[in-house]
Amino acid sequence: MCSPALFALRGAVKAGSVWEKVQLISTSVAFFGMILEFVADQHKYEAKRKSKETEDKFVGPSSWSYKLVRHPNYLGEILFWVGLFGAGSVSFGKSIVAWLCGSLGLAAILSIMLGSSGRLDAKQQEKYGGQPKYEEWKDAVNYSVIPFFK
Repeated sequence: MCSPALFALRGAVKAGSVWEKVQLISTSVAFFGMILEFVADQHKYEAKRKSKETEDKFVGPSSWSYKLVRHPNYLGEILFWVGLFGAGSVSFGKSIVAWLCGSLGLAAILSIMLGSSGRLDAKQQEKYGGQPKYEEWKDAVNYSVIPFFK
């Protein structure tokens, strides 16, 4: 999955070109994803740390990122890899191998993240289902990982 970054380092993009803007935007997406993942993981850690004695009771993080989607750390991970792919793809050119490897890596990451979130949703439903605070949070946050995509 690092092939987009390696290709970006290999090829130079002309200053002021559209491709430079694509690289800048994609790098910004990757950076935002990394920050989102860090913040969401930190909020989740803090919520779990506070709820050690009530492990069977849903406490759950309720920060801004957990009001957007139920698994913002996974969303951050996806944004990071999508941004990395976008930044590197401008230097793929006509290389079929680069496009194939980069696309397969991105598809694998998406598959892993979406599959993991589905399993985690099922696990949380089994553990916390029926608890008013969990049901209220789940009803308020409609999307598991990607906003507007159920």
